[in-house]
Amino acid sequence: MGRDPSVGLILGKIGFVNVLPIYYPLEAGTVPHPFTVVSGTPAQLNELAAKGELDVSAVSSVEYARHPERYLLVPDLSISSRGPVGSVLLLSRIPILELAGRPVLTSAKSHSSALLLRVLFNLHLGIMPDFQTGHPSRALERGEAPLAMLLIGDDALRFRQHPDYPHRWDLGEVWHAWTGLPFVFGVWVIQRSALELPDAILRDGVESLLKAKEWGCAHLDEICQQAMSYHLLSYDDLKHYYRGLGFHLNEIEKEGLRAFFQCLTEIGEIPHVPPVEFYSPMARVA
Repeated sequence: MGRDPSVGLILGKIGFVNVLPIYYPLEAGTVPHPFTVVSGTPAQLNELAAKGELDVSAVSSVEYARHPERYLLVPDLSISSRGPVGSVLLLSRIPILELAGRPVLTSAKSHSSALLLRVLFNLHLGIMPDFQTGHPSRALERGEAPLAMLLIGDDALRFRQHPDYPHRWDLGEVWHAWTGLPFVFGVWVIQRSALELPDAILRDGVESLLKAKEWGCAHLDEICQQAMSYHLLSYDDLKHYYRGLGFHLNEIEKEGLRAFFQCLTEIGEIPHVPPVEFYSPMARVA
């Protein structure tokens, strides 16, 4: 027996300021939608999605790469950058080229960013630090400053100008300089198991997300006003930040996604480059 369609769709939401252009129009009621929204970090949403507890969700691009049999991509929706992203930063107290064999604390909140950092060190620089997973922002707040650390999301915005860390990498910027391609940090996926639901429900959900994206990108002034409540950046800095983010998944983003997947095979994280498959209201797979 299929699930009662009256329960709607369960939508995973990254609890960071970077996705406000997508989720604010939904949660404010500007764009009608069929969702119940569940918030979490990227890693938490990956876990919930892997358990099948979210019908539709933002997940890290790595989660899709590891389990393409579970998901279909929502068309033309991502969290990406074609250059500096602003909220995925490596901060170091010593020059980055001197980090070979030295400890680098990576955030437990994100999978894609941590693996992107490994790719950049291993394949781009040809060196490998001693990566350790933890909570860099908590370490800073306790006065236990790591030698180097990867910060993502709101933590990266909060600590990006930390005076003890003169050496900085914006991972989106470094990837783009190396490959010439955008980097896709996150994607929205539909559980293949959710295809048992009436097609109209899924179609309405996807249309709501795309309408929310269009509204959010067209009303960045209002998005910035909402983001001011996070007390992370000034209004002008928020506007600059959002202009550096991409929310589309066009051909150039797909190329960047495949390039990252290829890098993941080269460092042994996935066995092969997965197909990039999209939900389609008619054919279901495109």
